[in-house]
Amino acid sequence: MEGRPAARHADVVLSVASWLEKDGTFVNFDRRFQRVRPAVPPLGEARSDFEVVRALTTLMGVDLRCTTPADALGECGRVAPVFAGLSHDRLDREGATPWPCPDPDRPGEATLYRERFATPDGQAHLAAAPYLPPGEQPDDDYRLVLVTGRRWAHYNSGSMTRRGGNLALDPVDFLSLHPDDAARYDVRDGRQFTVESRHGQARLIARVSEQTVPGQAFCSFHFPASGVNRLTSDHADTVTSRLEYKVTAVRVAST
Repeated sequence: MEGRPAARHADVVLSVASWLEKDGTFVNFDRRFQRVRPAVPPLGEARSDFEVVRALTTLMGVDLRCTTPADALGECGRVAPVFAGLSHDRLDREGATPWPCPDPDRPGEATLYRERFATPDGQAHLAAAPYLPPGEQPDDDYRLVLVTGRRWAHYNSGSMTRRGGNLALDPVDFLSLHPDDAARYDVRDGRQFTVESRHGQARLIARVSEQTVPGQAFCSFHFPASGVNRLTSDHADTVTSRLEYKVTAVRVAST
């Protein structure tokens, strides 16, 4: 979406509170349930996710019979036994608790599959996926492989509103090039130049360093003005349909 706010593409926009403004729980990749409590009141007419869902279901004539986030967690435990031992009261007393946690009087299971895997025979079943080459390769016209991603100053920020103060730490989009490639294509550090792919072109500033290996270039993807996202192709993984943001053949021209 080239960094444009998603709200521009919506028919209805609901103002939702941030994690600092709401009560409830969240689960991390380690499967730990943790409590969230409001540190500040929501701004304007913003509501929590829970309040928005309750309001919408009420308008649709459905009574969820859950008046608080604690009630909702209790219902999760009744529907899914792996959560039955979790509650706001328990998390308030004991802190973070991992699931599966089917019993309120026993600890959650911090490590899975100690005795058996969740398969009919209890054994792990491993399979090697066949290698598939990228959808496009560098050639004599497009000799570099462009990788797009995030830089440290913008990690998990900048892809929506770009109003966060941390963006000032790295305010300019640039392309990282190895010194050998910069010399080969007469690209000077700090100078603006054009990057072209088989799909489009972008204007970027060069940053020459050995952080990038020869033959590769790297840039971030959340500066809409530079047009980086016009460079990438529509090739995608055959199973997940994930686009190949990390493999785009490009060429550079000093200007």
